[in-house]
Amino acid sequence: MKNLTLKGLFIAAIATTSMSLQAADTYQLCIEDATNVIDVAVKKGSDAAQAVEQKVDVATCMSELSKIEAKYADKSAGLNPSSVMTPADRAKWAALFDAVDAKQYKGVRYLQAVYYR
Repeated sequence: MKNLTLKGLFIAAIATTSMSLQAADTYQLCIEDATNVIDVAVKKGSDAAQAVEQKVDVATCMSELSKIEAKYADKSAGLNPSSVMTPADRAKWAALFDAVDAKQYKGVRYLQAVYYR
């Protein structure tokens, strides 16, 4: 009986860890998707970039943006959230905003990649 309990706890710990890693990786997956879309746009053009399969949808990336902004909700009433963020959070927030734009096939980085290829 004790052996089964330890196995159950071990399995539960692994499941919890993998779920938290998956949540933490959402930010990184958004960034990777955007980078992949831009790289394909540079090499093969906009049609090929729009055919790229993305790992995470835009709504999930937008929820990650909301999580970053939620930390500063009380300080940013009536202000742009980036004006009260720490420099590290501001960099993450800006990179994620650029990634969302690239995933939607718009934004400066994507449009320059397509135009100047």
